[in-house]
Amino acid sequence: MNKLKKSLALIATLAIASTAFYACGDSSSTADSSSSTPDSSSSEESSDASSEESSEESSETEESSEAEAVENKVPETGDKLSILCWTGDDVEKMIENFTANTDYTAEQVEYVNVGSKGQEAREQYANYFAGDEDVDLFVLEADWILDYINNDEYTAPLSDLGFTDADFDGCYDYTVSIGTDNNGVLKAASWQATPGGYVYRTDLAEQYLGAKTPEEMQEFVKDWDTFTATAKKLQDDGHKIAMADTLAGMWQVWQYNRDNAWLDADNKLVVDDYCKTYAELAKDYYTNGYVTTEDAWTDGWYQIGQDDSTMGYFFCTWCLGAGSMLSNAEGGEAGPTFGKYNITAGPSGWAWGGSWLALSPKADNGTIARDFIKYFTVDTATAKDYALFKSEFVNNPDVMKEIVDEGSNKNALLGGQDQFSILYESAANIDMDGKITAFDSQIKDAFNTAVTKYAKGEIASYDEMITEFKTNAAKIEGITVE
Repeated sequence: MNKLKKSLALIATLAIASTAFYACGDSSSTADSSSSTPDSSSSEESSDASSEESSEESSETEESSEAEAVENKVPETGDKLSILCWTGDDVEKMIENFTANTDYTAEQVEYVNVGSKGQEAREQYANYFAGDEDVDLFVLEADWILDYINNDEYTAPLSDLGFTDADFDGCYDYTVSIGTDNNGVLKAASWQATPGGYVYRTDLAEQYLGAKTPEEMQEFVKDWDTFTATAKKLQDDGHKIAMADTLAGMWQVWQYNRDNAWLDADNKLVVDDYCKTYAELAKDYYTNGYVTTEDAWTDGWYQIGQDDSTMGYFFCTWCLGAGSMLSNAEGGEAGPTFGKYNITAGPSGWAWGGSWLALSPKADNGTIARDFIKYFTVDTATAKDYALFKSEFVNNPDVMKEIVDEGSNKNALLGGQDQFSILYESAANIDMDGKITAFDSQIKDAFNTAVTKYAKGEIASYDEMITEFKTNAAKIEGITVE
């Protein structure tokens, strides 16, 4: 959490109690909303009567403050916890893990598909909320989370479930910062961190480049100049194989490393030299066959992972677990390239999106809603269990370090390699503060559409590409384009 937001949160907390009561990373110190407050008899006895009385009064005051701090204000009038998302890839696995390790049953938790892709879910949620349908928790993504957490009609404070900001002290700071609204109120909690790397075919790397280990492969992709030189070498040697999977994959790496947000403080569109650098790189890669001509999220995107037309993919943590994009790219467990991939850091550090659980003001299952969020974002033991269950990079650096140090994660999709050992260092450097806006999904879509046309030769020049980008961006309500 950035310093300003930490200060606001601290002031709010001190106004309620004289101490913080929970800390993410110590499940034994947390308590469910139904738990009783500590018994004052547990305080140390003193031979000095006045000291004892003072101690008891202090203990009683602390108990009273703690009870107030953990009060769950959400009603218990619903029959099951409803969790909205645009895909079941995460939520269905979370429900499976949660119900297998708690007293809750599968009948008490339901996944509701809003029937759209991630970018489109922003509008789908608004339509859903306008009706009378049930909703307790829903998933937000980085590109448009700010639009929701800064709207009290859509999101309620997590303090309504009895959480304090201190509950999430063990989580990655950037996830807490992004989940905090403009007034310093925590509105959403993430269960994951999302660093990315370069996932490559081990057999092709050895055959064409002589790279037998991830460390050796990293020398061929260690920065963008080297990555491009390797792509050129493959083509010059007569191997009609691309280094990058799609323009969309390349974009995820580049967009993260942009210094500026898409909008300035006055919500004016920012077009800088970075835009030109990326557009020219994309065109060069597309023209020379350094990237495939497939589009992401299509059958063709997965097929290139099996037909030798690409050396690898730019994938992040949530692309690497069971039932994920990598699994699809390998053709599943019986697929032709199952287990033939490894991961290395790649040309630059980056992160892709991320997901947050938000509380609906309409929520009517307070206890289970709190328990669900607590299970995945606060308690270390259950977070670790889920990390190993789904090969998920969970939102707790201590948990991830423990997994890496003990070598307990072996990913069959990566031939038994532990992807966390590669991505752990990258996660520590994720910095998204000040780099995201409430309009990112729409702006990025407009930019990528224009860049893709430019790369394919449908737009003749960079200047024409920027003109088209600005024209489409100007249609986005709430921003200014000059």
